[in-house]
Formats: sequence, structure tokens, C-alpha cells
Amino acid sequence: MVKNFLKTALRNLSKNRGYSFLNIFGLAIGIACAGFIFLWVEDEMNFDGNNANKSRIYLVKTNDRVDDGVFTHSSTAGPMAAALQANIPGIANTCRITEGGTSFLFTMGDKAVNASGKYVEPSFFSMFTLPFAQGNAESAFSQLHSIVLTQKTTTKFFGDEKENYVSNKIEQNAECMQRAMPLKSGRSDEKFCNVG
Repeated sequence: MVKNFLKTALRNLSKNRGYSFLNIFGLAIGIACAGFIFLWVEDEMNFDGNNANKSRIYLVKTNDRVDDGVFTHSSTAGPMAAALQANIPGIANTCRITEGGTSFLFTMGDKAVNASGKYVEPSFFSMFTLPFAQGNAESAFSQLHSIVLTQKTTTKFFGDEKENYVSNKIEQNAECMQRAMPLKSGRSDEKFCNVG
């Protein structure tokens, strides 16, 4: 019986080749597009999924009117974070982060390394779940000019001797070393500096 169904299907396909090609090609394109859409949605849903408080983290953006429309960006006034926390009861914590990456030249002895990163407030490490290889989030910015380096940056400086990096002084105080960022993280920085 199945043999007869297959014979009939093959006869119909060979009889109407152009029509069959269009149907099969259209079905293949539809399945491929649906697959890509599902992969895209999964990627969007898992973005920054490493953060324990992901559902409670929001980014404040501002709209500036310019001649030919509205320009939206994440730069806000410095005092806005404290004002929002004081005036809106649902806000548990705030953190100011510099927009865009900054690149600095760090020197230690004869080594000079460029590292990009951001200036953040100490509350950054309590809001975002970032794995630390050495040190911890609570003591990350215990001093005014503290810095947190990623494993990538510490490897540039110290090679495989990462255990000794805390005792060595860069030109700033490297207190902690953060593990490599998760692949689907919005953070690709090599260092975090204390806003102070």
C-alpha cells in the first residue's frame, strides 16, 4: 500500500515538474526562514541571560529633538540616577555607566597594554552577575581608583602568572579579575574603572 502511494507521488511529481519544483522550493524556503526566525528569537531571549536579575534591569534612554527628527541615546544627566531612586519607589538600585568604550594605555615596567572598558559605579557589580576568577563583587571597588580587569587583560600583562597579578601594581589598583564574559553578554569590556 505504501509502495502504491510512493509510486503515485513520484508519477505526479514527474508529470508536473515545474509545479512540483515550485512547491518543493517554496516549502524549503519557508522552513529555512522559520528556522532562522526561531534561532533569532532564541538569541534575543537569551541575551544577557547570565544576569540573575535580568527581568529587573532596565536602561534609561533619552530622546533629543534635532532638526531632522529625534535622536535616541543612553546618555543621561549625571544626577538622574539619584533622583530616580529617590522619587520612584520601585527602583531598588541604580548604576551610572559611561556610554561607549574608553581605551587607555596601561603600563607596568616595560609592558604597555591598551584595554578598552567603561567607568562604572560600585553598584554595577551588585546589579549585573559577572563571574570573578579572583576577588569578589563586594570588594571590587574598595578604593577610589580601583579597577577590575578581565582575564584577557591580565593575560596580556602577566601571561600565565595570573595568581600574582594582585600583588603587582599597574598604574591603578587592580583588585579583582573577572572571568571571560559569556558569549551572549552585552558586555565586551576588558576593564571596569570606578567612577568615584
